[in-house]
Amino acid sequence: MQNTDKTREQLLEEMKELRQIIAKLEVSLEHRRQAERALRESEELFHMAADFTYDWEYWVSADGEYIYVSPACERLTGYSVKEFHRDPDFLSKITHPDDHEAVCRHLEDSFEGDRVQHIDFRIITRSGEERWISHFCQPVYGKDNRYLGRRASNRDITRRKKLEEELRRANRSLKMLSACNHAMIHAENEASLLNSICQIIVKEGGYKLAWVGFREKDKKKTVRPVAQAGYEEGYLESLHITWANRERGRGPTGRAIRTGEPSIARDILNDPSFAPWRAEATKRGYGSSVALPLAIRGEPFGALSIYASEAHAFDAAEVDLLAELAGDLSFGINALRTRIEQESAESALRGAHKELERRVKERTQELVGANERLKNEIEERKRLEKILIQREKLETLGAIAAEVAHEIRNPLVSIGGFARRLRQKFPDSAECEIILRESERLERILSRIGDYLRPAAVNLQLCSINTLVGECADLLSLELKRRQVTCRLDLNSDLSQVRTDPDILKQVFLNLIRKAAELMDTGGNIVVKTWETEQDVLTELRGQAPGLLVKRPEQLFMPFADEGESMGLPLSYRLLKDMGGLLSFAQEKDQIVFTVTLAKNVVLTYPTEAS
Repeated sequence: MQNTDKTREQLLEEMKELRQIIAKLEVSLEHRRQAERALRESEELFHMAADFTYDWEYWVSADGEYIYVSPACERLTGYSVKEFHRDPDFLSKITHPDDHEAVCRHLEDSFEGDRVQHIDFRIITRSGEERWISHFCQPVYGKDNRYLGRRASNRDITRRKKLEEELRRANRSLKMLSACNHAMIHAENEASLLNSICQIIVKEGGYKLAWVGFREKDKKKTVRPVAQAGYEEGYLESLHITWANRERGRGPTGRAIRTGEPSIARDILNDPSFAPWRAEATKRGYGSSVALPLAIRGEPFGALSIYASEAHAFDAAEVDLLAELAGDLSFGINALRTRIEQESAESALRGAHKELERRVKERTQELVGANERLKNEIEERKRLEKILIQREKLETLGAIAAEVAHEIRNPLVSIGGFARRLRQKFPDSAECEIILRESERLERILSRIGDYLRPAAVNLQLCSINTLVGECADLLSLELKRRQVTCRLDLNSDLSQVRTDPDILKQVFLNLIRKAAELMDTGGNIVVKTWETEQDVLTELRGQAPGLLVKRPEQLFMPFADEGESMGLPLSYRLLKDMGGLLSFAQEKDQIVFTVTLAKNVVLTYPTEAS
């Protein structure tokens, strides 16, 4: 009985303890349920926060598996969360081919780094659209510092990239437009302007190719390339473009020239109108092109064609800027052509003015020449008239002198005879000697008067002046030597021959050399020089005569100026005039100069022996 009671008490004690344990378990279970409820609520909040983020978030474990992918991935990529969970490499598979290598390298590097990393890249969505993604990722660590993978955030920046690209293109186009305007201001000619514009479009605009074609007005309506820059590699030679409305005229360039409006091939690979040139264009990497008309006063005369590497490269804003560039280029070409036409007209006007001046000058010279000839003819006529008058005077004087000489000579002969007889009877008579001497002097004077007044019979023939001068110098060599005078000859070896009387001219040269030697008095040098002009042959006798001063040189050629003692110079002067020549005298410092001038074409009024 006692054992039973003891067992009962133990059982009650154990049940009491069991109830306490159950109570504690119930309390612990309630706490756990509360904790689980709180955890569920926390997870729900986490999922709600992550699932409803605008950006595409994901968490990749340390072994590269997706732990979490936010639903926003489908809005950005078109692919579901499950598709990413099924394939850990799915992100690299939808990356744009041009960015694939960079993205793969980033993903590999991100697992080794312990800092935030960033990359911008493009993806291809399920619909085939190209989108730009701004990707940030960083490492994830647990409380125990254990590496749990990487968290990534991806934002769609396609619109921003497009705006940046549009801004870049606008800035590039404005810079290109400014450079082109600068080139147009400083252009010297049309060819250099067109080549400069093409080079600027390629260099500043970043385009693949730029070229200018002019419209030809031939039967085929050809478009002729005149300037180009960029990657061409024989492309222009293969074009054979026309601006006619047929297959090879329906591309951008032909349409632009034909219609006067910009024409675009947005996608060369798929544009039907670009079929004739597609193979050559794609071979060179051209993706799109635009052709802009060049026009003067609304009439297209050519087109500026620009090629880009990518398709759809020319949006509306860029085409407007390029059209403005084409308009400026058209204006520049028109200005250059206008300037060239103006310069050509001015040059032609200057040429016509110069030609007019030349003709006026020539006509003036002709008139001056005609006046000079007329003057010479008048002077020659006056000279001939004077010669005729002089001849008449001389003939009259000659007749009078002959009559006077005849009348005087008869008494003189008687006076002389009687004087000689008286001298024989009275040899010591001074008066007889004076009468005889004066009679003889008067006889000589009468002879000289007859010689001077008697017209010379001129026998004209072609003569060498040099030969005549040389002969005269030889004849007078002994006489000159006695006077201590040296005669030096300076003769032109190419001297023309003249028509003259050699005997008369020799007499003149002899008289002049003798007179020069006489005037020199103390000896010295005589230089005889010959030369010619277009009309005359000249002979100059130049002698040294220091201290000599001929007071009245004009009387040297007048007869009886020295009281009848000399007739050499007057006779020489008259003989030269008879042959159409001229004799002059001059004094130059300590020198005397005689100059004989003979015309190459002699005109005589006196009858010659031949006549």
